[in-house]
Order: sequence, then structure tokens, then C-alpha cells
Amino acid sequence: MPTTKHHEQFYFTFVTFLVEDHLFRVPRDTLESQSDVFRDLFLLPVQADGAEGCSDTNPIVLEGIQRKEFQSLMKVLYPMPFTRLSPSPDATLEEWIGILKLSKMWSFTRVHEFAIQQMEPMLAMRPLDKVALAQDYGITEWLVSGLLQLARREEPVGLEDVRKLGLDTALKLAEIRESSQSTMPLVYYMHHMTGDRSNVITAIGPRGSTSCDFTNRIRQVFNLQE
Repeated sequence: MPTTKHHEQFYFTFVTFLVEDHLFRVPRDTLESQSDVFRDLFLLPVQADGAEGCSDTNPIVLEGIQRKEFQSLMKVLYPMPFTRLSPSPDATLEEWIGILKLSKMWSFTRVHEFAIQQMEPMLAMRPLDKVALAQDYGITEWLVSGLLQLARREEPVGLEDVRKLGLDTALKLAEIRESSQSTMPLVYYMHHMTGDRSNVITAIGPRGSTSCDFTNRIRQVFNLQE
């Protein structure tokens, strides 16, 4: 009988996880290739009674992980055959947040970037959620663009901002919004000199102005690099 060997690409080792009360059994190779965390996990010495994850009776238990979030991540990593290589178009924002959370936790860099890309249009009109997620997962571009939207809105900083963003961020946001008011004496001076201040207000950008660019001030207050 000729000597056989494993195919270098199409010979999969499977691993079993227990998440809440559900077992998941998936190819290990994808986890190793996409995540440094799982790569290191699978390098740990095998116990005498067998490796965790080798069977349903000895799964790797993922404590503190929600089944729905893990399931959403698995849909990205293991798309069904003959379908587009991503979750279904009707994936909710909540599902994407789960993907963002776990991909950050386990260093799935490509998945994390993909989640950011997919979530961008969903958060276009939700700047408060955008800033909150930016703070939780270290997404600088969301922090700047979200704070810019909040600084330009007409409504003052309120309790909902404090609840979602924390007191420190809410106070910094208020500081950024108030920074435009320091130029108001110039507005009144120009009004006195010309009799028309409408164009000056637009250029200076009072609170609620959609044309005011607070970007540099946001980076300064939040100590963000270009």
C-alpha cells in the first residue's frame, strides 16, 4: 500500500467550543491563521487526558462569551458554501457590534477591519453610538467624525450623552462646543462695522452650525494624533 500524507490545504483539524449551552465545532486552521490569540492557545501543551476541544465531551469552554456574538463571528469566519463571503446583508447593528467586540478581544485583525467597514453606514446618523463604540474599541476615525457631528448639532450636551459616553467625554464635548463662542465678540464687532454678520457667523461656526470644523480642537482636547 502506498504511503499516504495529509493534503497541505484540504485536511482540516476540527475544534469544539462550548459557549453558554451550545457546542460549536469548526475547522481550527482558520482560527490559527486569523488570530494570534487562538494560534497561541493551540500551541499550549496537551494534557495527558487529551487536548481540550478535541471532542464534545471535552470542549474548550469560552466563559463570559455570549452565544449570539460567537455565532455572528463564526458566520464571518466560516461563510456557507456558494454564498457571499460575509454575513447576510440583513445582519443587524447588534450582530456587528458582537463581531467587533470578539474580533478585537481575540485579535482577528482582518475581521475587525471588515466589521468597521460594514458598520460605517449604519452609524452615519447615530453619532452618539459611534463615539461610544469608538471609545470601547479604540477606533480613532469614528471618535473624530462622531464627535464632530455631536459638536455641530443644535441640542446641548445632556444626560443621554453622559450616560452613553461617560462624564469625562461629555464635559470635553461641551468644552469643544463652547470653544466657538470665544469668537463671538469678533462677530458683534464685524456686525457693528458692516451691519451684516450672517456670513461671519457661518465662517466662525457657532454651536449647531453644520459648517463649523471642530476637527483640530477635537484632536487637541482628546489628545489624538493625526
